[in-house]
Amino acid sequence: MCHVFYTQIQKDMQDFTEISQNDLESILSDPKSILLDVREITEFADFNIGGINIPPHEITERLEELQHYSTIIVACSNGTRSRIVARLLTKKLPEKTILHLEEGIF
Repeated sequence: MCHVFYTQIQKDMQDFTEISQNDLESILSDPKSILLDVREITEFADFNIGGINIPPHEITERLEELQHYSTIIVACSNGTRSRIVARLLTKKLPEKTILHLEEGIF
């Protein structure tokens, strides 16, 4: 019973929508959408699928770079870091649609 309650709390705290890689192309066809890769700069340089790169420790200082977009898709290698950043962005940019690439870019 506790596990069910905890899972419901987690779902209630999540203010963003999970998407899959299959959804990316159609969402990014809107020029007001951007893919935000939150991996470290070296990871992004080694391999990326486009978008802009802002590592987690730089997000709050670089929020202005995201102001031009209405939809922000947050991604990382496996979905862990990006889930944290997506939650932060829902608080810092409540007027934006925040999407999370659930399985990451790999």
